[in-house]
Order: sequence, then C-alpha cells, then structure tokens
Amino acid sequence: MYRVSPPKIYVHERVLAKPECVERLGRMLAAIDYPDEPEVVDDHKLNAISETSGWSAMGGRRTGEFHRTGDPTLIFNAFTWPTPDELAASATRYPHLKGHYFLGDGAITLRNGRATRETQHGICQNGYELHSAWGCLHYCDYCNIGGFLHIMLNIEELVDRLPPLLADNAWCQLWKYDNHTDVPAFEPEYGATKLLVDFFARQPSQFLMVYTKSDNVGFLADLDHRGRTLVCWTLSSDTVAREIEKGAPSTAARIGAIRTCQQAGYPVRVRFSPIIPVKGWREENAAMLDALFDAARIPLVTMDMFKWIEPRRVGDMFDTSLWDDEFMAYIHQYAAMEPADRPRPILPNGKQVFPHDARANVYRFFMDEIWRRSPRTRISLCGETPEMWDELGDALGMDPDNYACACGPTSVPGNPLLPA
Repeated sequence: MYRVSPPKIYVHERVLAKPECVERLGRMLAAIDYPDEPEVVDDHKLNAISETSGWSAMGGRRTGEFHRTGDPTLIFNAFTWPTPDELAASATRYPHLKGHYFLGDGAITLRNGRATRETQHGICQNGYELHSAWGCLHYCDYCNIGGFLHIMLNIEELVDRLPPLLADNAWCQLWKYDNHTDVPAFEPEYGATKLLVDFFARQPSQFLMVYTKSDNVGFLADLDHRGRTLVCWTLSSDTVAREIEKGAPSTAARIGAIRTCQQAGYPVRVRFSPIIPVKGWREENAAMLDALFDAARIPLVTMDMFKWIEPRRVGDMFDTSLWDDEFMAYIHQYAAMEPADRPRPILPNGKQVFPHDARANVYRFFMDEIWRRSPRTRISLCGETPEMWDELGDALGMDPDNYACACGPTSVPGNPLLPA
C-alpha cells in the first residue's frame, strides 16, 4: 500500500460491527501515517461532516480546482445494499450523503451506452462496473474524484452477490474494477483485488479488469489469476504524468508495471486517456510509445482525447503554460462562446473540448506511431463521436456497432477483433 498521511480519518460505526471489516481496517491503518485514533461516526455525524467539508458540493469539480497538494481525508465504511426505497429515504434524511457510496449504495453500476450516445453524442457500450471506493491517492488535475477518499471494507459481501449477477448477465464478459478509484494503491493490505481475482479465476467465460495508473503491482504476481483477470493502465507522456497527474507514478514506472504483469501471465492493455496536448506532445508521446513497445506486447490500446471539462474552467485547474499553443487557442476560442453557440460536436456539457479535425489529427498521429512499432496492435476509440468513427473506422477496422475497446463487455481474450 502507498504510504499515506491523511489529515483526518473517520470510521463508520457499521465497520466495527463486522469482524472482516475490522481486520481489513487494522491492516490498512498499520500502513497509514496517522498519530491519532480515527474518529468513529454514524450517518448523522457523517452527514454533518460532509456538509462542513463541502463533500456534497463537490459534484463536477475537478482535483485541479482544489489545488490539492497532499493526501486526502480517509473515510472507512461498509456497503448496506439498500433497496431503492431505502436509498431514497436515507437521501431525504441525510441530504449531504448523496452519492460517493455514503448511503451504503454504489457497489455495482451499469454503464449505459445508449444514454451516452443520446445525451453526449459519444459512442460507448453497455457494461457492468464494480466499485469499492470513491476518491484516489493520485491527484490528477482533471479528475472528479479527488476531494476525499471513501473506502468500503465489506468486500466479501460484494463477492457473494456476484454469482447470480454474472449468471443473469452472461452478455457482459468483462467486469471493470474500479474507475472511481485506483485500487492497487491500497494493496495488498486492502485485499479486495485478491478476492475478486480469486472469484473470476473460477468463472468459465467472464473476466475481471483491474483499471489503474499504479506501479504497485508486485502483489498481483502471487495471485492465481488463471488468465481471467486483465490489467489496464492509463498511460500518459512524461510531462502529463509529472505535472498534471500529480501523485501518480511516472510514465516509466507504469510501463515497468505493465511488463511485470505481462510476465506474470496477465493479459494487459493500455488506454491513452486523457490525451493532453502539452508542448512537444508529438515527441513526448513518440518516446513513450518507444518505451512501451520495447517493454511489452500490447494487443489493444484505446485512445481518448481530453474532454468532459467546460472550456472556461480549463485555466482554473491546469497550468496551461504547459499546453501546446495551438490547442490552447481552441480552448480560448470555445471558452469565449456561449455553450449553445458552439458547433457540434462541441456540446453544451463540454464532453468534447477540441474540434473534430484537431482530435482526428492527434488520433492519426497515435495510429501511425503505434502501427509503425506494432502492426498487429488493435486501436480503438473511447467515447468518441459518430463523426469520428465515420472518419477513422475504416482504418481501425471496426465500426460503432462492432468494436473492441479497453473495457467493452465482449473485449476479452478470444474476441475475433483482437490479435491472438
């Protein structure tokens, strides 16, 4: 586990009622630099703390806007598996505990590809995602989970609920864990990854995907994964990793972790996400690709240009002196417009920040550079528009109705779209 020094630690009283949670808490506290006893809270007290701390008002805000420079406050809790009616009643009683699992919900979510296309003009696929924490020990400027770290400890109960869910959803062959945190940063003391890897090792047709930026992967080599767990890294160029993804491992360290996991038999893949065009982005990304393909065989990469953030906010969360002047000109151009006046696919919700041609040029650069080094690597897009698929689909050899990507529900070993 990363060595962390949080300013405050809270433990929900329901944790203390579960022996497995108490044991997990003890292992994790032993790895945390915190001189005081954690404060035990109930829902009423946690609701008040959330209101005072502004946690409930953080929706949509990004880590760079907090100017966070150290470890977050930690909250240890447990899922309660509420029914919809129970969840609604709790939300009414504790209005500052909505979201972020504070009401004991959120362990399993369904990604809705149709909604993404209809509301955000982006291509995505349905898929199930598993969660056990909200927040992160990395503090990347663009991230929306950086204000605090809320960790759920009753992972055994989560695993116990999976068999009927997997049986009822055989179409979902790949189960993503976890894009609301970076779980390897807590391991092996947390023990959640081992439980899930062990569970999926026994499944005949479904796989787990561990989603991470971390280089803390030595513990994975000791697990009997049987090839049923994939590990996927988000990878960025040196300047982005160092100056924007603060607290995350370097580019070189992540590439070393990819090599370690591949040597341990894990299927590996990479997301370039988000691609941020800093000064010298072509040269930096070319060097990154050299190092990556020298270190490992990568069957699948997914490209995801910087998006989601309203252009007017970019200067509030980034040191924009790092950014390429051409792309900053786009930021200034669209920030000056009223959202409704921006041409599609620059949407009012800010999903796409850069215009189509600028994004396409970046993607074509990556495609050329990747295939020059590894002609058999499959390349895909994440959350991109139908227009982008129209332009690049033929070269990618896929289309919006039939494609593989980092976390697609059928994007598993054996998919005919992927190299053997």
